[in-house]
Amino acid sequence: MLFFALSKGGVSEFVNLRQEIQDHQLWVSGGVLSSQEIDELRASGISVSVFAHEVHAEDSVAMGHAFDVIREHHPTGVIWSESQIS
Repeated sequence: MLFFALSKGGVSEFVNLRQEIQDHQLWVSGGVLSSQEIDELRASGISVSVFAHEVHAEDSVAMGHAFDVIREHHPTGVIWSESQIS
């Protein structure tokens, strides 16, 4: 399973979920995590990919592009995305 996080809260949820199932991969919107936080996740064994730019949930074009990029790398994977409800 692939998980696309848009916030630190989404990353935390992924980390909690990953403790139960080890083969998940994390994709993160740019600007969400510091380089140190990314390094710490990777050091713990989590596969993390980070977009170079910030992706906002309310921007359907940017979200569609993000999903397309993830699908390019994982064509048969199921993508779970954090949503932000206001």
